[in-house]
Amino acid sequence: MIVIISQFLLVFIYSVASSAPDTLRLVNVLYRHGDRSPVNVYPKDPYGEKIWPQGLGWLTEVGMRQQYALGQFLRSEYGDFLNSTYKNTEIVVESSDKNRCLMSSYCNLAGLYPPVDSQRWNEKLLWQPIPVHTRPITEDNKLAMEKACVRYDELYAQELRGPKVQQEEKTNAAFYQLLDKVTGVKRENISVMWAVADTLIVEKAHNLTLPNWTREAWKNGTVFSKLMELKDWSFALLFNGTWLSRLKGGPLLKEMIENMQNAASDSRGTQYKMHMYSAHDTTVSALLSAMRVFNHRAPPYATAVFVELHAVNGGHCVKIRFRNSTQVPPYSLQHPQCQEECCPLDRFVEVTKDRVPLDWETECHNSQERPDRYWEPLMSGTVLALVTMVGILIIFFAILSISYLRQRRIVKNFELI
Repeated sequence: MIVIISQFLLVFIYSVASSAPDTLRLVNVLYRHGDRSPVNVYPKDPYGEKIWPQGLGWLTEVGMRQQYALGQFLRSEYGDFLNSTYKNTEIVVESSDKNRCLMSSYCNLAGLYPPVDSQRWNEKLLWQPIPVHTRPITEDNKLAMEKACVRYDELYAQELRGPKVQQEEKTNAAFYQLLDKVTGVKRENISVMWAVADTLIVEKAHNLTLPNWTREAWKNGTVFSKLMELKDWSFALLFNGTWLSRLKGGPLLKEMIENMQNAASDSRGTQYKMHMYSAHDTTVSALLSAMRVFNHRAPPYATAVFVELHAVNGGHCVKIRFRNSTQVPPYSLQHPQCQEECCPLDRFVEVTKDRVPLDWETECHNSQERPDRYWEPLMSGTVLALVTMVGILIIFFAILSISYLRQRRIVKNFELI
């Protein structure tokens, strides 16, 4: 109880002291959904699906409270920037089409915009409906990131066949054999073992006693700690390097940059002030990887990334902030090629352009395209023009040669006469 009270005091003290700076012009905020039930259970899981009232992958009451609290934090953090009541011209909300993400966005908005005065349409219900936009999972390359991408699949498969992963699997062969035995999952490896880790994390968070094998000693820790270590590395592999992060995190980063460019050029202030995105830990990891600020650790529930646009000294700059704990305020992240905490907008666009797709569909589905040739779509027009010009020159010289030979034949025939 004392710990809970102290946490609330910390949040209260920080919320009172914080306020949005006068330089703020736009906020892109991406957050992970709140606490949920496991997305799957392993064959030998002692609890199974039956203990979860709504089934697998659903937002829990704990998750609802987490997102409501995050919405309250947004109110305290940006209360001087946003209107005190909901205005549809001020904020636009998008969500992955997963129930836990949609539910998280509704809970978050309830904390951000509690109805007051005329917006209280029901005196017994302190809630108001606010639109949340979504799209089918199979069409979403931005938040759910499940739209088919042949090139990503090829590159990720190459990553799994690479020397680092092969060495990792060789080093941890005995560990994977143990997991196969105690979980009932056949052929555990770095690409699939996260599922067992996730189930254990959820069960532990809900005060369920974990199997004895999780507490067995392994090297310098336990089986559980080793599993968590590998889980974090598996997240890093998903978006490792320029092209994996470009194809997954790039679409959302591209949209956030466009949001900021539009706001920077809007002298009348008609653009939205906040773009809100409700999604997954993988979405957060992909965006952070695309901005080259990922710490290679799976983001906790209700983690939030703030990509802010500020107007400073007659120009605009970008500030990245990260909130992965309720214990401390968000902290700043800096792109390694931008020295300033608030990176000039033009500079931010320049240093992130290799992780922003020019044409996602073309890059994703042309499996023959070399991954280091992201400028190839731009060059193809130039190549075509050169080929056309060479063809015309060849035809021109061919015509000249034929004309010359015909003239020679005519002259020769005349001399014979």
